[in-house]
Amino acid sequence: MSDEPFGFINAFKPPGPSSAAFGNWVKWRLGASALGHWGTLDPTACGVLVLAAGKATKLLPLLGDDRKRYVFELVVGVRTDTGDATGTEIERAFVPEGWHATLEDVVVSLVGPLEQIPPMHSARKIDGQPLYVAARRGKEVVRRARTATIHELRVIACESQRARLEVACSAGTYVRTLCEEIGRRCGLPAHMGALVRAAAGPFTLRDAVTPDRLAAAPSACLIDPLTVLNNARVELNDDGARRFGHGSDVRLTPDGSETVWPAATVLAMHAGVLIGYGGVVQRDSVTVLEPSHVFARASEGNGMKAENE
Repeated sequence: MSDEPFGFINAFKPPGPSSAAFGNWVKWRLGASALGHWGTLDPTACGVLVLAAGKATKLLPLLGDDRKRYVFELVVGVRTDTGDATGTEIERAFVPEGWHATLEDVVVSLVGPLEQIPPMHSARKIDGQPLYVAARRGKEVVRRARTATIHELRVIACESQRARLEVACSAGTYVRTLCEEIGRRCGLPAHMGALVRAAAGPFTLRDAVTPDRLAAAPSACLIDPLTVLNNARVELNDDGARRFGHGSDVRLTPDGSETVWPAATVLAMHAGVLIGYGGVVQRDSVTVLEPSHVFARASEGNGMKAENE
């Protein structure tokens, strides 16, 4: 393989920079030709941001469990135009002393599917541009409601007009919108305070690398995709690897080093190295591996070479 960085990064994005700006900084530190995101975080949010370097960006769709987990602050009594603490106050109301008891019932009622309209002050892209860019220009963009799923929602602590909660939800859930809905069901205006993404799929905050570590040793922060991906794998012999590396179909047989896999997508391996992935189809009772993405190719007498060499 070439010296091109290849792998995932479980990064801790600090509050302040956008996901794109932070990703560009990581890309520069790595010297990578490409860098992809598995989801984004709003500029004011912090926590787990999963990145992929080099050709590993092609592996992001194979990350199966896209469930996210957040710890966030709910502030009641005030609603803002952004849905979070950075916005301008647009509504204020008296907060009764016993509102915490209502909160416990509301939390239970919100578990399950939930319709949400993406907030204008979010990183959601429409026509290639984040909504918060249009919002800063005073423009309103038409957005369609989307279905999010709240898998778990619990109250961690309450005090005065604030509460700290934890949520496990589907990708694309807007926590600031969730805060406004919690407030509505409590009969109070509300907005989101601090927000921390505690996990994204198998990537957790406990294992996330800080910007200081990324700056000091970026390559050491790369995660081998094989330690994360759960897809079936097939070990190709030299001839099979050579065919796969040139984008040709590979016949899989039940004997020898190539194994029949019933999965639709398998990781293609050669000498223990990931060289790409493809789909498995049946042709005239023969199982065939069709390349979808090739990361490396075989060269006569020179082993495996990086595709861009």
